[in-house]
Amino acid sequence: MIDSYSTDELMTVLMARELHNGDLAVTGATSLVPVAACLLAQQLHAPDLTLIMPSGLVNPRPGRLYRSASDGRWVKCAEAVGTGYDLFEMSENGRLDVMFYGGIQIDKHGNINLTKTGLSQGSPPKFRGPGLANTSFAVVSKRIILFSGSHTSRTFVEEVDFVTASGHLSGGSSRAESGITTEGPVVCITPLATFSFDETKAMQVRSIHPGVNPEDVANNTGFNLRQGNWDTTRAPTVNELTTLRQCVDTTGELR
Repeated sequence: MIDSYSTDELMTVLMARELHNGDLAVTGATSLVPVAACLLAQQLHAPDLTLIMPSGLVNPRPGRLYRSASDGRWVKCAEAVGTGYDLFEMSENGRLDVMFYGGIQIDKHGNINLTKTGLSQGSPPKFRGPGLANTSFAVVSKRIILFSGSHTSRTFVEEVDFVTASGHLSGGSSRAESGITTEGPVVCITPLATFSFDETKAMQVRSIHPGVNPEDVANNTGFNLRQGNWDTTRAPTVNELTTLRQCVDTTGELR
């Protein structure tokens, strides 16, 4: 094992492990970690994974990472250059396997708020988010991988103030009962832990990351977690980190 790695590198490796060969994956506009995870998975175990950027670029390989998915330098060595319309059409036709979502709020059932917080009758929101370009991504993508660059009780809440993108709604079978036929959120990766969803479709700790105190996870999560001896996340291997740094993130953006 390599002992020294950044939180973003750890999250990238963990996210890459969740991806399957043959997946058609779509990332958002400011999704450096998910983009890196897709490129890493292609190098390690999923050579036939297809990454589509929100601008419509297919499988870019510029030799380094750029902070914005809309950066024109991603075009270099891309397999194809499509449009946002092409991507939206794919979503409407149910062709997307994986979509990645972060949010200003994520609740215990995996619902995502990217719109606004602090709602009260007759008052403007306290914070306005970027919103969402296409809500159908959350409905038709076969599975959703959630992530957050911060893990606080302000981000991970009992119930989001506004449902921008549907997770498991109110839990249980409510997603299916609403007419949504796809699986929805399957995992959530944060700087402190990896979450999965239990039989009630509530978020529970799958593992806590190396060096993280269990109390820090509980205290920084705004909903109750099932207590117990939580497993420790398997740290990145030498091969995973070496491949990430030499083939994907050659300029150290994740560090």
